Formats: sequence, C-alpha cells, structure tokens
Amino acid sequence: MPRKRPAPADERLDPVRWRRPSRGTLLRLVSVAMLLITAAAVLWLKPTGCVPTGATPQTSEPSGRMSSSPGPARATTRPIPPGSVGVPVRLADPTALTVVRPGNRVDLLRIDGERDRTTAVASAALVLEVTGADDPVAGGLLLALHPDEAKQAVATSGRGFAIVIRPD
Repeated sequence: MPRKRPAPADERLDPVRWRRPSRGTLLRLVSVAMLLITAAAVLWLKPTGCVPTGATPQTSEPSGRMSSSPGPARATTRPIPPGSVGVPVRLADPTALTVVRPGNRVDLLRIDGERDRTTAVASAALVLEVTGADDPVAGGLLLALHPDEAKQAVATSGRGFAIVIRPD
C-alpha cells in the first residue's frame, strides 16, 4: 500500500482568479478571429466576376473582328455570321484540334474513302468553336459554312475531313 505524503505548506487551494489578457494576447485573438471570419466569408460567398476556367475572353479589335486571347483550346462559341450556318465536323486526324482556335479560317477537305483523295468542300470557313481538344475521340469543330457548302459537307460520304489552317 502506497504511503501518503503530507501536503507541502506552500501549496494553496485558493480558487483560480481570472487575469486580464495582455495586449499581445488580445492582438493575437483579434487576428485569429478576423482570419476565421474572412475564411468563412470566402467559403460562403460565390464570386460573380470570375471567368470559367474553360473560357477564353474575347476582345474586339479596331478592325471590328473578334479575337480570342491565347489560352485553352475550348473557348466560348462565336456567333454565326449572317448568311452562314453552323456545321459540326469531325476530323480524320483529331490531333489538328490542338492547333486550331476559334476565329481561325480553315479550308475544309473531304477525304474520299476508296481513292485516298481529297475534295475541297469549303474555303476560308470560320472556326466558331473547338470541342474536345483533350479527347480526340469526342473532339470536333463547329464551322460557319455557306448553305451550299454545308449541304456538300453533310451529303457526301468519306473517311472524314481534313483542314488546312489559313494565315490571318
């Protein structure tokens, strides 16, 4: 059985007294409270002025043309010019999707299946949107074509399309 020690004479059983915090402690407490309030506000409020990560902002040039700044391959859809129709096109070589951007002008060529020849479908077609540049299987182009070019692109059959990017 353990022996009990007598309590030393200098130990006291007085209640704990609350002391006023020092300036440094108050400053730290206020700083922590402000940081917590700021973090809660950032998590609670949704930003309204941010551009989605997949979008590329478009600016108007002095010539009146719309241009997109260099960035991700996926950008906002450009408006279809008057007198044209939007035609989705899947390329035979989907790696071309990584180099073409909305606003580029391209020549659209149909690759014939049996003779490995190309047939011109459209000249200087405007690229409205590039989709799926990260996934070549699902990727394609949305082109602005004249109605007769669109009929030719949709009506004929072949192995797919190829494009030639025109310089600006």
